[in-house]
Amino acid sequence: MQTTVNLPDSLYQKSEALAASRGATVEQFIVEAVKKEVQGNLSSGTSSAYGDREVELPVIRSRRPGTLDLSHFDFDDLLAWRQRLDCARVVRRK
Repeated sequence: MQTTVNLPDSLYQKSEALAASRGATVEQFIVEAVKKEVQGNLSSGTSSAYGDREVELPVIRSRRPGTLDLSHFDFDDLLAWRQRLDCARVVRRK
């Protein structure tokens, strides 16, 4: 089935970069992302972007522990960056 979806420019650009890092087209990437989201929600009954899987967050060191304000930090961007880094490592190993 064909459809048209309007994506914000920044989301499309991130999708394009992730697709390229995986050797896929943007269309293939979006289809796979939707498929994973739908299958994840059907099997786990959750609407969370990461479902029930554990996500390892980095340790952020500070010279003054307890003073680092992360209230406006975008952890989703950090996780996406980490995923791109992991994908790049896999591609280099091949």
